[in-house]
Amino acid sequence: MGKRNRACEECHRLKIKCDVSTSLHGACERCTRSNLDCVPAAPRLQRDRINQLEAEVQELRNALLDQSSDTTPSRSPGSLLEDHSPAIFSFLDRRIPLRKQRDLLCFFRAHVSVAWPVIRLSMDLNQIRVRSPILLLSILVYSTTQEMQGTELENHDELVRDTIRILGEEVIGRGQRSLELVQALLVAAFWNKSTRKGQQGSAYQIVQLAVDMAIDLGIAGFSLQPSPAAYFSRLEDTTSLEARRTWLACYVALSTSSVSMRRPNTVPWNGHHEECLLCLESVCDTSDIFFCQIVRVTKLIQEIFTQLHLYHLDTFVDGNDYSTHLTIETLKNKVDAWTAKLPPQFTASRTLKFWRHVAMVHVYEVLLHTRTNKSSFAAPFIPGRIPVKDFPMPANMIPPLSRALGALVYHCQAVVETVSDMEPGLVLSLPTFCFAPMVIYSLYVLVTALAASTSPANTYGQHLARTSFKVEQCALKLRRLTTSMQILDPTMSSWTTRFFDATGWLEEWYNDYATILQRYEAHMTLQ
Repeated sequence: MGKRNRACEECHRLKIKCDVSTSLHGACERCTRSNLDCVPAAPRLQRDRINQLEAEVQELRNALLDQSSDTTPSRSPGSLLEDHSPAIFSFLDRRIPLRKQRDLLCFFRAHVSVAWPVIRLSMDLNQIRVRSPILLLSILVYSTTQEMQGTELENHDELVRDTIRILGEEVIGRGQRSLELVQALLVAAFWNKSTRKGQQGSAYQIVQLAVDMAIDLGIAGFSLQPSPAAYFSRLEDTTSLEARRTWLACYVALSTSSVSMRRPNTVPWNGHHEECLLCLESVCDTSDIFFCQIVRVTKLIQEIFTQLHLYHLDTFVDGNDYSTHLTIETLKNKVDAWTAKLPPQFTASRTLKFWRHVAMVHVYEVLLHTRTNKSSFAAPFIPGRIPVKDFPMPANMIPPLSRALGALVYHCQAVVETVSDMEPGLVLSLPTFCFAPMVIYSLYVLVTALAASTSPANTYGQHLARTSFKVEQCALKLRRLTTSMQILDPTMSSWTTRFFDATGWLEEWYNDYATILQRYEAHMTLQ
């Protein structure tokens, strides 16, 4: 058999000599040794045509992916390669029927999203099942109580456990990035739950995952560089209202986390935050304007923490110093200015009133600081951390300190009174992650001020009578609210109910402390 005019495909690919003269079967020696099909290479023009066709096929594939992305903007292209939706709905539908899912989604829109409008859903159930199944799962599981779901307690725990597992698989296991996942993570953080078998995911860690993913998607602005691996996952429309709202929700979650743990905010307020805020306010949507007010008061609290060095445990701010009270007065005026500028439809909002008083408690907290007790004002706010012996003891109090102490007690009590006036359903709709802990924090500060003022050697007691704290009244109001909440959430599947139930420590602690004081006063009288 003579030599072929053209080399085989394999030899042509490797660019080596192709010799078929010694082969009995028309195959070259290399293909014979390697047991490969020896196929003559196509002519150059034919190869070019093949390459052209392959390029066109790839172009069509990309067009299909783009078309899918247009109809499903919240899902990343990578998620289209392996759709987990059937497995998710198979798991969900066996535990929460479709009719109940529709009711829960309506409740989320009418109550939860109104009370804390970080996520907006305009789609019906069928649309959201197609476009954002993981977000739907997170909303149905986390933002409603077990009683509302109509599930058995074991099924409720299974829903919580498997939802965080699905989120983990999507975010960590499959490395997915999408606006839907950021929103699902935020829901899981704001209304965080755990099962009876232990914590299923720290809200602080979930928030960090959401923020990092938001940066990778490009919705955090140009000043925050995405990770190299996320270059091809950037969102196409990074300036949509949904993207801007989601990034501001990340700011609120991250700021709340930093305040609770007393750690500096890793993504402080910048120009892109301001741009997002002004953009949402310009749309004149009532829900967005309300959300923007939540963002503004959150930004104010961050400024309070920065100005008073509340993040830095090694920095002491003396509450008996005139320069400190100049800063306090400036911050107080800023909070008052924000309150005065509230749109008329929100002036009676109990939620915004609550955050105003919380901001003021943060302003006056420094009055209770010493060089060594600042770490005790971070979560968890439990009786064992109350600095009953480590508090300021100024020999000569300046007049501004005396007035500020009264304001501190007033705002702590106002937090409790504002919450007590809320409907139990509204309290359960507000985010567990950043609402209930602030109630406990205000109680904690109130009790700490009580301990400081009732110390026999402290001058604070000259300006704050023990009866002015009204601890018994605060405890009674919270007990009544907790009882009403337990009617709506009898199994305490929401952490909010558990937090309010835990305020029972206040009454017990106060009774024990009052007994100790009575014994001390009786002993001093006998002497």
